[in-house]
Formats: sequence, structure tokens, C-alpha cells
Amino acid sequence: MLVKIDQLQMVFDNNSGCICRLLESYNVKGKKYQESDQIYIDDINLFAQAGIDTVDIKYDEIIYSYFSTLYPAEFRIQYSSADFFAFDRKLETLERISTLSKRKRYLICIGDIYAYDQHSGKRIIVFRHNDSIDYKQWNQVKRLIDRSKRLYYRNSENGIIIFVNLQPHADSSYIERFKKNTDLVSAIVSRKKDCKIEISPDFLTTEDVYTINNPNDLLSFYQKSNARLIIIGESLNDDYRKALIKVRDYDKFARMMVVPNIDLRNVDHFLLQVQMVYNSDRWTE
Repeated sequence: MLVKIDQLQMVFDNNSGCICRLLESYNVKGKKYQESDQIYIDDINLFAQAGIDTVDIKYDEIIYSYFSTLYPAEFRIQYSSADFFAFDRKLETLERISTLSKRKRYLICIGDIYAYDQHSGKRIIVFRHNDSIDYKQWNQVKRLIDRSKRLYYRNSENGIIIFVNLQPHADSSYIERFKKNTDLVSAIVSRKKDCKIEISPDFLTTEDVYTINNPNDLLSFYQKSNARLIIIGESLNDDYRKALIKVRDYDKFARMMVVPNIDLRNVDHFLLQVQMVYNSDRWTE
């Protein structure tokens, strides 16, 4: 797993018992490091002095948890894990769904996935952390992967679009619409800090909440962001319907929910609804 030296140093500074092993050999200022050697804080300082910006370390769940705590956006917590056969079936399903929609869906690797060369016996990297994996790529290499290993992943779709039309020509008053937009964003971003309802394990309120206030921008942002859910903050009128039809034409499996009113005294109920829709797959309903 490729990590920056300054990130690794921060991990060691915050976790005194950290055990980290190299994935490949290095020769740094005359000191030789072999594959699988454990490295210590003094070694990290030596790497930094030598001008080495990144280092390849062996992925394991414990060290990854240290990185995800300090750098949650770059080292996201996995959405889920699967054994070899469940992973294979999931990718096969996504391949089929991708043929029925203009949106292409795949899985994103959490941590590195390793295999061993059958001739040399050396470890090889099949997929690196944050690599996108589709069914075609998977089929080319899956024969190399240990079928007893669990595989960690997140989905290619991630994030929530809050869609409230704030254009001047809209039907209701601007103040009312602005308040609905603010309430929805606040309910997801602010309240998650003090409630126990988790929208998704890999969902970050600081990174994954977007606002779209012009119906003409909805489709392009949905495409660009790969957002997983659209929340419409008003009752549907023609402007909303036209924008949503464009999204449906692009992706027949798009997840949407209409929330014309939200009770801030009972935000947990709203978040439970969001959690349910966000994690649903419309092709399995």
C-alpha cells in the first residue's frame, strides 16, 4: 500500500505500538531493507532525509485503521467485505446492471489485494488500494487470488445530493426554499456528530454532501460526482420532474427520495429513511 512518508510518520506519532512492514526492498543511504522488514520511526526519518516521498508498506487491517482515523477521506473505512465467491457474484451483478444503464458501476478496493507468482513464489499486487475493479478486470486475475481471503471494498457510488431549486422563477418563496435547503444539509451534516445513526460506514459528512440549486445542473453533477442518492427538498413540480426525468433517462436505477418537510425535533427518523434508501439497490427490489 503506497503511503506518504509524512502520513506514515504521523501514524507512528499517534500510535506507539504500530507495527509496519515493507512491501518491497529499499536501499536508503547505504542501509538495506528487505521485503517484509519491520520499520521503525528512525527508519521513517531516514527515508525522509533521503528525499523519499512515498513508501510501499504491507496492507493489514490494523495499520489501515490507523490511517483511516487520521486521513478518513484518503483511507476510507470499507463499505463492506465479502468472501471470494460473494465478491465475484457482486461484480457480475454490477456488470449486468451497467449494461442496462448509462452509469457504470464497479467496486473500489480497500487496501491492497495480493497474490503469489506461481513460478517465483513472490508476492504480487493484483489490485492496489483505491483501484476500481470491474468484472472484466476481475476475471483476468481472479485465478491468482487466495479464495480463503476476505476482500474489502466500497462502492463506486458515494455521496448525497441535496436538490432544492433556489432559482428566482421558482414557485414558492425564496426564504422558504432556502430554509428547506439549510435544514436538510444541517440534518445530515450537523446531527451526525451526536447521533448513533450511520448513513453508511464509508460516508463522510465533510466530503459527501452536495447541494444543487439549479435544476439544469442536476444531471451533469450526478454524472460527475457519482453520487449515490438524490434528496429532493420540496414537493415535485414541473421543474423538478424535468430534472429528475433526465437523471432517470441516464440511470434507471438512480436512488431518489422526496422530503418536502423535515421535523428537526425528530431528525433520527429522517436519517433512518436516508440510511435505508442510500443502502438499497433498486435492481434487487
